[in-house]
Amino acid sequence: MSETIPFTLEPTLRQTLSEHIASSLRDAIIGGQIRPGQRLAEAQIASGLKVSRAPVRNALASLEQEGLVSRVTNRGTTVVHLSGRDIEEITSLRLLLEVLAVRRVIAQGAGEHWAKLMANVQETEKAFTPELLATLDLEFHELLVRAADHGRLLNSWLGLRSQIRLLMMRRNLTDPAAPGATVRGHKELLGAIRERNEDRAVQLVEKHLQKQYEWLVKASDEVGTAV
Repeated sequence: MSETIPFTLEPTLRQTLSEHIASSLRDAIIGGQIRPGQRLAEAQIASGLKVSRAPVRNALASLEQEGLVSRVTNRGTTVVHLSGRDIEEITSLRLLLEVLAVRRVIAQGAGEHWAKLMANVQETEKAFTPELLATLDLEFHELLVRAADHGRLLNSWLGLRSQIRLLMMRRNLTDPAAPGATVRGHKELLGAIRERNEDRAVQLVEKHLQKQYEWLVKASDEVGTAV
């Protein structure tokens, strides 16, 4: 007997069908409705959503590029397990990118992005769900990278975006200290940027990501499975 698809496809006007399917699957994976190791059957998803298999195939290809699913010939598609090594690679690469972004923002200013960063912090203080906290946290860091005004830096960061969001959600769902730590960290970083204190800003980015990495690895070890 086929399983029921654990999410609904909402109407959309701006996305293509494959983009919308990818968005729904992405949200379900990151939100935990679809678990690591779970198989995503193309035919089952197409049947459940009452669409053809082509847009589902395209959606799964997009998620594979984002690092959320793995497709193996003759074995189908499964949601990825992020091992300790995966977490380290994501975090270390993100660190290099965001440190470069911070250095450039301090050197040239944040421009139009500054007001958006400040507004984001205010909204994050009122975040009342793990999902909203992750959305706003991700938005803050994307705004910071965009403010660096470096196209290839931005493209590299966007390539990690879904995996960064996944790690944020894993922590937010189980760490009660995550909301306060997120807001505090963002405020401190903006303060250092405003003062053009590059050493302090870089130190804060390093500290923030190191703490997140250590917490995720510890959580993974405690449950005996990959995050």
